[in-house]
Amino acid sequence: MRKVLLLTGVACLAAASASALEFNPYIAAKAKYVVARNEVKLTGTFEDKAKLHDNIFGASFAVGNTHPLEVGDLRFELEYTKNDDAKKQGAKVKSQAVLFNIYYDFDVQLTVPVTPYLGVGLGWGRTEWGDGTKNIKEDDVSMQIGGGISYNINEHAIVDFGYRFITYGDFDEEYRIPGLLYEKYE
Repeated sequence: MRKVLLLTGVACLAAASASALEFNPYIAAKAKYVVARNEVKLTGTFEDKAKLHDNIFGASFAVGNTHPLEVGDLRFELEYTKNDDAKKQGAKVKSQAVLFNIYYDFDVQLTVPVTPYLGVGLGWGRTEWGDGTKNIKEDDVSMQIGGGISYNINEHAIVDFGYRFITYGDFDEEYRIPGLLYEKYE
């Protein structure tokens, strides 16, 4: 219930902010390389934690609005992000999220069209663990923080190089994965 109230509050703030802002809409399609780091508590013949690490690709789609400030720009966006499945020896992790993001674009006034930015986001995330016979889904609050540099190719296109840390929430299930070889969590 608290999660729903929190997300409702964020949506109300976004609506109030949007009514006071200039309307400079944009859409964004993002390709990403993800260094997935997942932990699971294993149970059965042993009890331990395991790391299920994988390097995968993902994609995001966002719609947003840019509001010019005296120094820099403020961007508000709604983003859907989904990652490829992270896999390790029969175990699979799926993750996706819907985030409300706020970015600040710094006005550095360089001769090249480069803009550094910082951003944060809050929303809903879903994580799914499974081994092909059993799947467990968990919905939770998702958060992200990051930064990067965008390069303006022209008036209508921007290439963005950035880093962000994103969590899809805590996965509270204990899970038995038969025969899994794993790295011990330390």
